[in-house]
This record gives sequence, C-alpha cells and structure tokens, in this order.
Amino acid sequence: MRNAENEMIFYGLDNINNKLDELVETLNLKSQCFEIKLIVSEALNNSFVHGNKSDKNKPIYMKWELDEKKLILTVTDCGSGIENLESHKEINEDNILEESGRGLYIIRCYTDEVEFKDNSIIMKKYIS
Repeated sequence: MRNAENEMIFYGLDNINNKLDELVETLNLKSQCFEIKLIVSEALNNSFVHGNKSDKNKPIYMKWELDEKKLILTVTDCGSGIENLESHKEINEDNILEESGRGLYIIRCYTDEVEFKDNSIIMKKYIS
C-alpha cells in the first residue's frame, strides 16, 4: 500500500517482492537493486516479527529520501525498539545457516550507516 510520495505502509509481508520492485523502479537505482531489496526486506521482516509480533493489523512504515549522493531508508514499526544492540553486531559462525538471527548483520553489511532510534531503523547507502 502506498501513502505519501516517499512512503509505503505495509501490513504483514504479503506481496513484499512486488512492492520492493516498485521501490527500486521509483528510485531508479537498478544497479543497486539487490542490495536495496535485501536491506529493506530484512528490515521489514525484523519489524514484522519482532516489532509488530507478526500482527498483520499493525502497520510498518517505510520512508525514503534520495539525493545525488545517498539513499536514506527509514523503517518504523509499532514495537518498543531493539534491546541489546551489541549482540547483533557479529554473527556466530556456528549459527550462520540458521533460519533467523542474521537480519541486522546483513543490514550492516550492505549499508554504509545504520542508526536505531526508538522503534525505527535508519539505513544510509551511498550511491555510486
């Protein structure tokens, strides 16, 4: 679902790939399609599962800003924020193939800057 010019609202994760394709097309950043779709899908998944407790009735807001040098993506859920950020900085090699536990690590790998503010994640990616 689309709201404001630079915002999308998600209820659950249905049709996420189509919406992310639309985002990449809107941003006209096809050369960085993989990275953008990956970090946004990880952020949305974390917001849905952890922030909104998998409740499809709770919204997840995604806003973006784009200039000639950088893309800023902000994903906001209905949760209370992330506790113990230090535990999400590294990934244990023993658990690397687990189904969960890699989202924030992946986001950190594919963004240039990541900031957590209340119940939002702000991801900055410099445009090349």
